[in-house]
Amino acid sequence: MSINSKELSRWENYIDMDGDLAKHQTFLTAIQKQSKLKEVLRDLNERLKKLENEKAEIVELIDKFQGLEQCILKKKYVEGLTLESIADELGYSLSYIKSKHAELMRIIRFNKKSIVRTVPR
Repeated sequence: MSINSKELSRWENYIDMDGDLAKHQTFLTAIQKQSKLKEVLRDLNERLKKLENEKAEIVELIDKFQGLEQCILKKKYVEGLTLESIADELGYSLSYIKSKHAELMRIIRFNKKSIVRTVPR
């Protein structure tokens, strides 16, 4: 493929953006990038919506518990604290909080399995 001198001069100053074809190419590149960014933003918004729904479900589940159990779950899964931090904050031993958390997880898993089994397919 050969480029004549007239066309070459239109591309010549691509780095300086003086050539009209270079400007056109830059514009097309910007449009392509904008299109990709819109797609990424759409995907991120969908992901954000999904995470917000999951958080709402978690909060709803936590609200079904009461007292210390609710407090442990809320601090762990809403506030993001470690079990060690929760134990320190509430004045319980770490081993007690770990065992209580494990018990709560068994209850939640059992209830999840029960719900899945009772949903008609």
